[in-house]
Amino acid sequence: MGDITDGATGELRLSPAELAVREMLAIPSGIYGVPITPATIDQQVTDIADLIEHIAQVIVVLYEDRHRAEEKYEGRFSDLMVMHASEGAQLARQFAISKTREERHELNLAKEKLRYAEEMQKAVQNRSFGLMNIGKRISTAFGMGQR
Repeated sequence: MGDITDGATGELRLSPAELAVREMLAIPSGIYGVPITPATIDQQVTDIADLIEHIAQVIVVLYEDRHRAEEKYEGRFSDLMVMHASEGAQLARQFAISKTREERHELNLAKEKLRYAEEMQKAVQNRSFGLMNIGKRISTAFGMGQR
């Protein structure tokens, strides 16, 4: 998951954003296992609800990280533009662009981490919905559901 092949070299690449966020999310590998009984389905749904709550907390932290990265990038960019305003807007902008590459990279990485976490949250929620649907069908099949 997350591995992609470099078209030029054929080597596998791993996303730095995925690697950083995967640990924060702490999604257990058993979440996608096949439920066997209604009790295991109920337990998995409960576990996933706790996981979704945890992921939401991670997303808040990642939003904060993104905002700090934006503030740092925009602040440095603006400072450089002001410092070189006497050279004209175009040159000042080019100078600021060339001197804020690292800040822009950190901002983009923060955005990628946030997006990865949000996509994983959707995947986990979809798993929860699927399990609830399976649980409902099993209950109905065994006559345990409401009619």
